[in-house]
Amino acid sequence: MEMSERVNELIYICERMIEILQKENDALDAQNPKVLAETVTEKDKLSRLYERHTRGIQRDVNGFAAVDEDVRATLKELSQEMDKLIAHNARMLKLNIDTNRRVLLKFADVAKQMTPHSGTYAKDANVGTRGEATSPISLNETL
Repeated sequence: MEMSERVNELIYICERMIEILQKENDALDAQNPKVLAETVTEKDKLSRLYERHTRGIQRDVNGFAAVDEDVRATLKELSQEMDKLIAHNARMLKLNIDTNRRVLLKFADVAKQMTPHSGTYAKDANVGTRGEATSPISLNETL
């Protein structure tokens, strides 16, 4: 593939990724998981294409230097904008994942507290309310 074609495709990939990332960030703000599910496949394909094209450019630095300076500047601007959106997207995803994890842990704690258990005998021969409060002990007298 000719370098100018590769750079033009990379510009298109960056523009499309920017659109997807903005859509995802808006969906994360609005807490709309359906939109996130819709964008995952295309974002994955575009990120693979982006990686493949950038590797091709890295292998042919001289060919990239021969590309029109305005086109290279456009690519650089789009790449920087995409990097900002990716960083913002990552922060928002991490925040949502951490929040969901905390909520699930709270639900698990409540479920544990509400689960009835048989209780155990305490030292004073009364039945305790928490089965995990004491460790079960058994004695093997056959030895």
